[in-house]
Amino acid sequence: MGNRINTIMQSAFFKLAEVIPVEDAIGYMKAAAKKSYSKKGEDVVQKNYAAIDIGVNGLTEINYPAEWANAVTGAEAMFVSDDPYFVDFIKPILAQQGDKLPVSKLAADGFVPTGTTKFEKRGIAVEVPAWIPENCIQCNQCSLVCPHACIRPFVVEEGTETPAEFVTKKAIGVGDGKLFRIQVSPYDCTGCGNCVDVCPAKVKALKMVPLTECETVEHKNWNYALELPVLDLPINKATVKGSQYLQPLFEFSGACAGCGETPYVKLVTQLFGDRMIVANATGCSSIYGGSAPTCPYTVNKQGHGPAWANS
Repeated sequence: MGNRINTIMQSAFFKLAEVIPVEDAIGYMKAAAKKSYSKKGEDVVQKNYAAIDIGVNGLTEINYPAEWANAVTGAEAMFVSDDPYFVDFIKPILAQQGDKLPVSKLAADGFVPTGTTKFEKRGIAVEVPAWIPENCIQCNQCSLVCPHACIRPFVVEEGTETPAEFVTKKAIGVGDGKLFRIQVSPYDCTGCGNCVDVCPAKVKALKMVPLTECETVEHKNWNYALELPVLDLPINKATVKGSQYLQPLFEFSGACAGCGETPYVKLVTQLFGDRMIVANATGCSSIYGGSAPTCPYTVNKQGHGPAWANS
């Protein structure tokens, strides 16, 4: 069944909910599986049967502490910034305390700052990509397909003093005397694996590893990379490789892991974002583009970036 769990979850639901006798529910599910997959062969049918049985027989009761029923606090959110807008507006809403905000915290003209998704640091990925420098061909395709702009290429001048963990390799195609690195933001990654899948290197230059193995060091590396000077590189911005050296002005949106739409939005902001005006009709793009309290459209170091509004 691969990573598809809907069949397992459905049979588990019937076992727990008892809306109808569980034996009847399992019988109906298996009959539906046979009808749907018999043309694909008995092996496929049996795999579906096994998934249905796992949902019923694989349940394990978790005896949590009784005091949890009266808990009034949850896990503490990660400290990200002392930025006043984050502290006064975003943090209370993320903590489900938005109803307690006074009207005085809202801008009278309806203006909401952009570039605020960087404060969320959701840390939702079970696994994140790890870069393998010796395998990398520096095509930047991993950066292109990333739905959340959380894996990017960085270039530094040779001789730059970098942290020991910030491993680089000789850069190709960006002029002499440069070093190259692919860097991930572990707490912004959703773990979709698009970057690993698209990597065309004969031996993959990325592999998925548990977040717990790398989160601290890669978070420090990410913050360091963001502070690197922006180099004037001799690149063709109209190519996949060249475009990905440009800063994305759309990052860390709330789009689903593996989203196929946001990489295009991100690319447009890399090419034209410093002079974009977005008039957004309602749909996915308005939900991930401007859900309170944050906005994924951001600005460059000159303060230029897309202006966004939804109708």
